[in-house]
Amino acid sequence: MTHDSGETMSTSNFPKFDEQRYLDEEDSVPSPDFRSAFQNDRDRILYSSAFRRLAGVTQVAAVREHHLLHNRLTHSLKVAQIGRRMAQQLVNDHDLFGIEDKSWLADIVEAAGLAHDIGHPPFGHIAEAVLQEELASFGASFEGNAQSFRLVTRLASRKNGMDGLNLTRATLNAMLKYPQYKHEVSDGRSSHEWHNRGYGVKWGVYKSEREWFEFARLSPPAATSRDSDPKVRSTAAALVDWADDVSYAIHDVADYFRAGLIPLDIIHLESHLPSKGQMTRRARFIEFAKKELGNRYSQFDPDRFEDQYDRLVADLKLEEPWSDTRDDRYELNSVQRKLHQLFCTGVRGLDHPPYVEVDIDHQYQVEALKQFTWYYVIKQPSLSVAQKGQSAIIKSLLAELMAMLEKYEPASKFTSQIPNYLRNRYESVLEFAAHNPGVMATEEYCRARTVCDYLCALTEDQTIDLYERITGYSVSRGSIFGAWFH
Repeated sequence: MTHDSGETMSTSNFPKFDEQRYLDEEDSVPSPDFRSAFQNDRDRILYSSAFRRLAGVTQVAAVREHHLLHNRLTHSLKVAQIGRRMAQQLVNDHDLFGIEDKSWLADIVEAAGLAHDIGHPPFGHIAEAVLQEELASFGASFEGNAQSFRLVTRLASRKNGMDGLNLTRATLNAMLKYPQYKHEVSDGRSSHEWHNRGYGVKWGVYKSEREWFEFARLSPPAATSRDSDPKVRSTAAALVDWADDVSYAIHDVADYFRAGLIPLDIIHLESHLPSKGQMTRRARFIEFAKKELGNRYSQFDPDRFEDQYDRLVADLKLEEPWSDTRDDRYELNSVQRKLHQLFCTGVRGLDHPPYVEVDIDHQYQVEALKQFTWYYVIKQPSLSVAQKGQSAIIKSLLAELMAMLEKYEPASKFTSQIPNYLRNRYESVLEFAAHNPGVMATEEYCRARTVCDYLCALTEDQTIDLYERITGYSVSRGSIFGAWFH
């Protein structure tokens, strides 16, 4: 399928236009399909090996922790569910301008919610930071959202002779939380107010997926001039972005309250006859959060944040530390349910792109929840030390695997040191580079991109096992029959 890339890009969604797929498909065994195109997208994502892999990828702490914590798979399932409910509530309660048929919105948001983290590397954000830093020396770049878009458009294996999952235009557009290239991001701070869900401050697509990006962002024939801002998100992307924030804000805090790291019981008591020690504790957290958020967001109001923080903690109503009783579970579930309902109902329709807005006070409260996890978990030495080791693993594997590829001889059909999937990826990248010389300019760039693609196909246990085998740290107990790769 082809399209005119000179047409105006869009943030609107129209049924038949947005049901289109970039690649033409013909089923080998044609059969009636009662599913919509977007329900079909959901199933393609759900049944992909890349989605199953997320069960072995960190949300905050390592997936092998003894406590029952959310991983990227359970997080993605809940983002999809929360996003779907938001879309349904929005469709029921508001007129949606710019949308010709709103019946499909929930399906698109659900599909994009499932896929929004599908390309993220092992060990979460610390690995992403390492890859961003290391790839810069090879003239390449890395971004988790861009890798997710690359995976569903190019890397996933669904049908022979076809790249990726070949999702619809609307689902691809809904995955583009940051619809811009790296060179289009100026200083990391948006000129728009931080709570405007129509815009993001990061970038989210590689130039190697340019034709897919242009396809996803193409304007429908009926689009108007007000739909022409190339950086504003689609309606579905704005909802996925908010659902993502709500999900990890609530569920990470619940996880680490149960694990004994976030003292929600004490935080609640700080607003009810607080002691001197509790007042000091509150002041330290507020100072930390205001500094973090003030540095991150344009036009952040510290006074409004503090006011909404107090409103939030007054509603937590968890007065005892977690002891894993049945009553504890009832109380925590009640708090989570109340927060879900609150943040889902704060979504309203607009008469201009992205045709949706989120209650500002609710966004301040979600930011407070997210800061609990940063203050009590992420910034603590126990996690920081573990992340230092994870960082070393990613750096070492990047160097070792690139060194393997440097010795690769395309004419040879047998290269014993290189895992099959890594070799297949390298061959595909080299072929792409040969046909697109301005995108992947050097051999180092090609090797770096290949290794990133490979690492982002691994679980954390696979990553650790591969690291131990390559470095020799487990050579005494390693077995050729125990290897998961060929």
